[in-house]
Amino acid sequence: MKKIGLLLMAGMFVAFTSCKKDEETSVYKNGTYKAEESAFSHGWKAFMEAEISGDKLVSVNFDYADSTGNLKSETTADTYPMNPHPSSWLPEYETQLMNTVIVPEYTEIDGVSGATGGMHSANGLMEAVLKAAKDGDTSTQIVVIAE
Repeated sequence: MKKIGLLLMAGMFVAFTSCKKDEETSVYKNGTYKAEESAFSHGWKAFMEAEISGDKLVSVNFDYADSTGNLKSETTADTYPMNPHPSSWLPEYETQLMNTVIVPEYTEIDGVSGATGGMHSANGLMEAVLKAAKDGDTSTQIVVIAE
């Protein structure tokens, strides 16, 4: 009976120390993190929400909102006559973000032709999100984007 008890205690010790070791080697804390630009530009403000788990991006939502909450990704060619339209380049940026390296450090994404301003916003917001994730700070990060 004593041997079984000792084996159980040894197994529990290994399990607890293994979990602690994983936490210590992680760069980012698991969670959902948010960032947004500090001001509107041309009537829009970029924002990002990203979920991180196990030092990997699980999901990314990158878009722009106007002062009433309308999303740039949901505009039409009539309401927002941009070529290329945001409904095509915003998902492209999200795909690039999901495929980028974040460990050991963030590898910036490339621009989409005709929407390079979006690249600056996406990279700046992602850097703020990752900085917050290092500390586990889930408050919305306010970012000034320099283009």
